[in-house]
Amino acid sequence: MSDILGSTSVKKSIWVLAIACVASFLITVSHLYLSIQFGQLSSVLTLFVVILISLTCILLIAEQQHRLSFNVAHNILRNITDFVVIKDEKGRFVYGNKSVTKLYGTTESGLVGKLDYDFTGNLEQSEAILNNTKSVLKNFKTVETFDVSTDTKENKTHHFHSIKIPFYNTKNQLRLFIISKDVTDIIQLKEESEKNKSRLQHVLGVSEEGLWEWNPQTGEVTYNESWEEMSGLYGDNQTFEEYENCILEEDKSIVLDAITALLTDNISFNIEYRLKRHDGKVVWIWDRGRIAERDKDNNPTLVVGLALDITQEKLNQQRIQELAYHDQLTGLYNRTQFELHLRDTVKQSHQQNMYSALLFLDIDKFKLLNDSYGHYMGDKLLKIIAEKLLRHRRGNELISRFGGDEFVVILPLIEKHLSAATNYTTEYANQLIKVLSEAVALKSDLQDIDIEYEVTASMGGIIFNSSELHENKVLQLADMALYRAKANGGNEAIILDPQTQNDFNHSGELQKAMRQSIDDSEFCIYLQPKFSNEQKIIGAEALVRWQHPTLGLLAPYHFITMAEESNLIIPIGMQVLEQACEQLQKWQASPTTKSLSIAVNLSAKQIWQKDFAEKIIEVVNTHQIDPSKLIVEVTESIFLKDIKAATKKLNKLKSIGISVSLDDFGTGFSSLSYLRDLPIDEIKIDRSFMFDIHNDKKALMMVKSIISLADNFNLKVVSEGVEEKQQLDLLTQLGLSIFQGFYFSKPIPPKDLDILINKVNHQ
Repeated sequence: MSDILGSTSVKKSIWVLAIACVASFLITVSHLYLSIQFGQLSSVLTLFVVILISLTCILLIAEQQHRLSFNVAHNILRNITDFVVIKDEKGRFVYGNKSVTKLYGTTESGLVGKLDYDFTGNLEQSEAILNNTKSVLKNFKTVETFDVSTDTKENKTHHFHSIKIPFYNTKNQLRLFIISKDVTDIIQLKEESEKNKSRLQHVLGVSEEGLWEWNPQTGEVTYNESWEEMSGLYGDNQTFEEYENCILEEDKSIVLDAITALLTDNISFNIEYRLKRHDGKVVWIWDRGRIAERDKDNNPTLVVGLALDITQEKLNQQRIQELAYHDQLTGLYNRTQFELHLRDTVKQSHQQNMYSALLFLDIDKFKLLNDSYGHYMGDKLLKIIAEKLLRHRRGNELISRFGGDEFVVILPLIEKHLSAATNYTTEYANQLIKVLSEAVALKSDLQDIDIEYEVTASMGGIIFNSSELHENKVLQLADMALYRAKANGGNEAIILDPQTQNDFNHSGELQKAMRQSIDDSEFCIYLQPKFSNEQKIIGAEALVRWQHPTLGLLAPYHFITMAEESNLIIPIGMQVLEQACEQLQKWQASPTTKSLSIAVNLSAKQIWQKDFAEKIIEVVNTHQIDPSKLIVEVTESIFLKDIKAATKKLNKLKSIGISVSLDDFGTGFSSLSYLRDLPIDEIKIDRSFMFDIHNDKKALMMVKSIISLADNFNLKVVSEGVEEKQQLDLLTQLGLSIFQGFYFSKPIPPKDLDILINKVNHQ
C-alpha cells in the first residue's frame, strides 16, 4: 500500500519543509536587515532558532495528519468489498485487501510475493492472467476487463469486472493497480436467463405454440416462427389490422370482445376461433392472452399471448361426434341420437297437442343375402337403403339406423287432427315401402359377383301425442307393429293409431296374465299322435295350451304371437320341454310304450339363447330319458340369422342322440343347401300341400319332389294335416309312412293319448 501512498507522503513532507525553510529564510533576512539597521544581531539569531523550532513542530504536526489520512485510506481500501490488488511486473502480489485474502484463504503477508496459481492451482489460467498483466503494463494504459477465475482446488468459478491502472511507485518500480468487482451472481443470472430463454424457445418449438406480442398503442405485432407457420402471416412489419383481417367473419366478435375485456377490465382471455390463411386454408386457433406491461398512466403497452393450432383436434372432435351420434356404415343418425330426438318429439307432441309418428322398418330376408353373398354385399345394400330413405325425405323427419337391418323414421309434429296424421303417416309409409321394394343392382368389388337383388321391407308404425306414452313405450309399440307386419309375410306397413294402441294395452294385460301363469305352471301340453302306415301310433307332437284361470283352455293362436313379441316364449318353451320329457320318462318305464317318441317345437328366440343347447341337455339328463326318442322341430327361418351358429347348436343336441326335424318344409326358403348342410334327420311336409293334393297337380308335384329329395338325402318324411282317407291313400301310394292330422286324432291330453295308444296299438 505504501507503494501508492508512500510517494505522496514524502512529497508532502518535502513541500512543507521547503515552505518552512523559505519562511524562515525570509524572516531571518528581514530581521537581519533590521538588526544591521538597529544593531540587534543577537536577537536575530535567537529569532531564527525560535522560528526554526516552530517550523519543525509544524512539519511534525503535518506529518502526523498525513499518517492519519494514510491510515483512513488504507482502511478503506483494506475493507472495501471490491477486490483491490497491486501486482509487480512478474504478476506477483504486492498488495491485496481483505476481500482478496478472504477469497484465497490467506493473509496479507501470505499473499505478497505469490502468484495466482499458488492459490487457484490453475496453471493455464495463471499464465493467461500473467500475460494480461504484462500486456497492460507494457501499454501503460488503463483498461477495463471481464475476467474469469476458476479455483481447481475448490472447483469454483468467479467472474470479475476489473479496472487495471499501471503506475510507478516511489522507487520508480512499475506496478499494476487492479480494483475488481465480483459479478458472479450477475453473470449466473444472465446465463440462467439465457438458458430459460433458450428452454422457452425449445418448449415452444416442441409444443408448436406460437408466441405473439402486441403493442396496443402503436398496433405493432411481433410473432415467433411457430405463429407465422400456423397463421400464414410472415414478415417483420406485421400489424393488428392484418391479423384481424384473417379472422373468420363469424368468429370476429369472439376475438374482439375478448380483447376489449382485456384492455378495459384486465380480464385475460382464453378463446378458440378460426383463421383463414392467405392460401385459403382455415385453421382453428386456441389463443390465450394477457397484459404484460403498462405505461406511467397505466395504459397497456404490451400484450403477450400463446396460440396453438388445434385444427386436428377439432377434426378429431368432429369425428368423435360423428361416431357418437352417427352410424359409421350409412352416415345416418345412430340409435343414441335417435333416442334423444324421440324423447324430444314425444315431449313436444304433448306440449303442442300435435300428432307425431314413429316408423320402424326392417329389411325382409336380409340374413339370406348375407349368408348367400357375404356381409360385404349386405353392407352395400344397407348403404343403398340409407340413400333411398334420405332421398325420400319430405321435411324435418329424422332417419336413423337402429341396428343391423333395422331403420327408424321419426315424423315430428305432423297434424293436430288424428285422421289427417294417420292418412299422412300411412301414405308416407306405403310410399316408402314401394321405394324400398325396387330391385337393387349389387356388385362386389371383392368377388366376381354382380346381381339384381329383389328387396322387400316390413314396417311398423305408431301415431302418438299422449303424455302417457314415454319414448320406450312408443318404440315398443312400433316394434310390435313391425313384428305383426313381418308375421303377415312382410312387404307391408302396419300403422297403429290410439285406438289400436288400446288393443295393445289389452295385449299388455294379457302379457301380465301370461307371466303369472308361467309362475303358476298353467301352461300344459296336448299331444297329437303320429301314425305309421300300419295305422299304429309311433309317437306324438307336443303342442302348448294355456289353462287360463278365467278364460279356460286357450289354443296357441290366442297367445303365441304375444309370447313371441314379449320373449315369454322362452320360459313357456322350457315348460313344454319339461312336460314332454316327463311324458317320455313315463313311456320309457313301460315296455309297451318305450319305443314312442315326442317332438317338441322350438322357437327361434329359444334357439338364439346363449345356453340353449346346454339347457335342453340338462333337462334330458335330469329326467334320465333316452334322448333318441326326443325330436326337436325347427323352422327354416332360424337359419336366416346365422346358419353356422344354428348348425353348431343343433349338432350339440345331436351329439347326445336328439333328432332334429325341419318343420313346415316347402313354405319358407327351402333349398337344397339346407338338406345338404344342416344337421336334420327328418322333414315335415306342411299341411298347406294336403288341402287339395288329389286335385291340385302342382301340389302333388311338390309333394313328390319333397319325398324324392328326402329319399336322396336319407331323411324321414312326416306328412302333416292329413284329414281325409283319400289324402292318406294317395300319400301312402307315394311312399310316405309317417302321418299326422285330424284324420287320426286332434291334439289331446297325455292321459287321453295313453288310452288311445292302448286301444290302437294293442288291438
